[in-house]
Amino acid sequence: MSGHSYASVVDRIYSRKSSELYDNIAYLHHPSGVTVVVLRNIPESEVVEVDFGTTKKHGADRSTNQVSGKGKKGALILQPDSKLCTFKCKDGSEHVVRAGVRGTLVEMNDRLKTTPDFIRTAPDNQGFIAIITYGAGVRETEGMGDDLPPKRLFLKS
Repeated sequence: MSGHSYASVVDRIYSRKSSELYDNIAYLHHPSGVTVVVLRNIPESEVVEVDFGTTKKHGADRSTNQVSGKGKKGALILQPDSKLCTFKCKDGSEHVVRAGVRGTLVEMNDRLKTTPDFIRTAPDNQGFIAIITYGAGVRETEGMGDDLPPKRLFLKS
């Protein structure tokens, strides 16, 4: 029997990049300039809670932020050290996820409120953390590191 190796669906569409500042996150970068923030180092223990925190200025939950229109009106501006969320594991450990890049926060994954373990069990799709854009005409930004190897699927024939 011979096997075949294929790039995952995510890796066929997005390029996987590391963060220059934080080793716990990775970016799935689309050629259109949209970037999905995902976990790079998956915790061993079950994730039991995700806290999207509050902004200092408005005191609002980031996951309830409403963005509208082509200009992304209402989106939050992120700095590399902006905290996106904190998640807690069953073993008592707590992990902070920061943006790592300068950009505009378009969406937080509010599904993580009801099913927080998606961060661990499906990090590249249902368990993504945030979606970031960079403004008109900007396709890449500082803070993204080297390309990471794509995930491969192995099928037996």
